[in-house]
Amino acid sequence: MEYGYSYNAARVCAPTHPDARGCRVPSGETKMTSLRSFAGGLLAAAALSVAVPASQALAQTLGNRPIRIVTPYSTGGPVDVASRLIAESISPILGVPVVIENRPGASGKIAAEAVARAEPDGHTLMYGGNTQYVMLPLLDKSFGANPFTDFRMVSIHTKYDIVAMTHAGSGIRSMKELLAKMQNRNEDVIFASIGQPQLTPTGLAFLVFTKLYNGNARAINYAGQAPGLLDLLAGRVTFAFYLLTGTQQHLQSGKLVALAVASPERIPQLPDVPTMAEAGFPEFMATNNWLPWIAVAAPGKTPDAIVATINRAIVQAARSDAFKAKFAATGLRIAATGSAAEDQAAWRAEFDRLEATLKRFDITLPADRK
Repeated sequence: MEYGYSYNAARVCAPTHPDARGCRVPSGETKMTSLRSFAGGLLAAAALSVAVPASQALAQTLGNRPIRIVTPYSTGGPVDVASRLIAESISPILGVPVVIENRPGASGKIAAEAVARAEPDGHTLMYGGNTQYVMLPLLDKSFGANPFTDFRMVSIHTKYDIVAMTHAGSGIRSMKELLAKMQNRNEDVIFASIGQPQLTPTGLAFLVFTKLYNGNARAINYAGQAPGLLDLLAGRVTFAFYLLTGTQQHLQSGKLVALAVASPERIPQLPDVPTMAEAGFPEFMATNNWLPWIAVAAPGKTPDAIVATINRAIVQAARSDAFKAKFAATGLRIAATGSAAEDQAAWRAEFDRLEATLKRFDITLPADRK
């Protein structure tokens, strides 16, 4: 956007200016008036440039094209709902349309690789989780992106709680009772996994618990939490580590029984449910940070100014009461508080921590998935 100004005191013309005819060079008081007017014009222009609305300034940084947020999650789930709340909240702040593009499949490889190859101009972002930013790069040799060169963290926006649960008919009422069944070789204990267990935080919780306490259970891989939940409610599987979202109504009705939460402290939605440490498994809690996150990232060469601009918009949106009220319904935690640099460092720390956990428990993908 360009701003102009004019002044009416004696016109000042450069000798070579094409409109020099009819101009006069001021002298004395007239010259001083012209200089004052010229200085005033410069100050007015500066004031106007400062007064540009934030949305317009940000749009100039990004251009006027829509921003596309690619997510590996299917439509209708809690993460999809969360991504759409972010899109509608940051759009007016940035002054450009923000749209969600769902590209599920292959544990998020399709979405992640598409974003890694995108033009690094701030118009293509990814809303993914630990699976895409940490687990796939560590475990899947076919993953076609390097996390710390092909992506830049914009904002760790969301965290979520993992809840160990069983169906009411199982007779299991505590984690110790579940472990007793898992250690009894005559019991057929079945775990409902959200996809390949090695590639998800909930599946990792199952694998670490099993290995740490010599338990035994069969994992059935479902395309998501929703189909596995149907089998859990029907008693066709024994237990699961699930998100609170989508299960809370069944826990409240008694159809499902919450055994423990993997969070550092009890959660408000389930105040009577113990943490894993309180349930008698502090070693489990020490193996990992069991508050997985979902984050917005950009292609690796996206300029600092654009990354910082989008980060500030996300943090600003997350602080609003209207956003908090809408987001509460997802059952997820808002975590957008840090700068892009701080969240990049947190990502690096999480990567290193999970890498050590995978090595400690010798967790790898099956041969056909490597």
